[in-house]
Amino acid sequence: MTVQPIILGGGLAGLSACYHGNGVVYEKDSSPGGHARSHSANGFVFDEGIHVLHTTNKYVLSLMEEIKADLILKDRNAWIMSNGAMTRYPFQANTYGLPVDIVKECLIGFVQNEFDDPDKIKNYEDWLYYMFGKGITERFMIPYSKKFWGVEPRELTTEWVNIRHPRPSLDEVISGALQDQTKGFGVNARFRYPSEGGFGNVAEALARQCRDRVQLGMRATRIDVKNREIEFNGEECRRYENIISTLRLPEVIRIITDAPDAVREAASKLRTNSLFVVNVGVDRENISDKSWIYFLEKEFSFVRVSFPFNFSNAVTPDGTSSISAEVAYGNGNSLPTSKDKIADRVLDDLVKAKLLFKEDKIIHVNTIDVKYGYVIFDKSRKPAVNVIHRFLKEKGIVPCGRYGMWGYLWSDEAILSGKKAAEALLRDPP
Repeated sequence: MTVQPIILGGGLAGLSACYHGNGVVYEKDSSPGGHARSHSANGFVFDEGIHVLHTTNKYVLSLMEEIKADLILKDRNAWIMSNGAMTRYPFQANTYGLPVDIVKECLIGFVQNEFDDPDKIKNYEDWLYYMFGKGITERFMIPYSKKFWGVEPRELTTEWVNIRHPRPSLDEVISGALQDQTKGFGVNARFRYPSEGGFGNVAEALARQCRDRVQLGMRATRIDVKNREIEFNGEECRRYENIISTLRLPEVIRIITDAPDAVREAASKLRTNSLFVVNVGVDRENISDKSWIYFLEKEFSFVRVSFPFNFSNAVTPDGTSSISAEVAYGNGNSLPTSKDKIADRVLDDLVKAKLLFKEDKIIHVNTIDVKYGYVIFDKSRKPAVNVIHRFLKEKGIVPCGRYGMWGYLWSDEAILSGKKAAEALLRDPP
């Protein structure tokens, strides 16, 4: 008798693998979604930082309709706070409003860019100079990169860039320096978000389609690849023929009892940043018309602030607003204060940024510590991932999703990653 594949992790990739294949999801938490789940309390719905669907992929969009995720289309209204000014996102096409000397520096650097040989690009920092010139790179790209990733841009490779950093034309750069340019840039100029339930409604919709093939409260605690056994919650063992794993690569290697030293060493080289998310409910309506704002300087604890109430009318009680602030830490960045005091620091900084008034009544606060945030694309990543993936596939374990592939996957890419893994297993099981 053929044993159904075991799918480790009930995030978007794992649920997609279940939907597109014949496996059973084992999720450690009490609800599906992984980091794409939503949390509800006191009438507020918050995600674990910004989660939106910005894709033009026809299959993904048709899938969202098929599973009844009930997405609404929104125009992005994103901004950047830097150098005492609020400018439109992305920075490279919208310097209007900054101090004149900075605008001039960015414009001249783009036009008279001396870094014009692509063969000399050795790292992310080189790529930034090549793409945007000295002014834009040094006034925004490098400082924000350090604040977000916690590493020097020269330590990063360029495998993750391209569409995530749209290069404007000269005409767009000039227009964006002389006037307020409302044109949307990049693939996420428009995005989709569930009409209710927060972004977690996407995972919930997928889970409903999988019906009884999603088992919650099942944490994988040991994998015996020699005998093809997997233990859950330190006590319950199941036989397996194949596993689709969306678990974080260091975590899955940790629970494989006899993983070779070379594989464990490779896993130790993998890095991410971390995010401490502070969610705030405010007893005042329409506190902002923005989607989200990026914060360049370190005087502000957060790297990004979003306004979930502008994504959906159903995530806040009537007459209130909501804010989600993301504080990046890890690698070269330490948290600005202890974790039990970060919420107070964020509230103070929101007042300093003039997003809150001192007299505003705060009616809800909660925090979420996201240990594994965004994957660090350093020089160690690719060879380490190759070693780990080769070992896992030899043992009948197929990795997928952001942390299984150890990549920079957006939500639609995670869904497609799960689909690909499930279909590959149906077509050609290892």
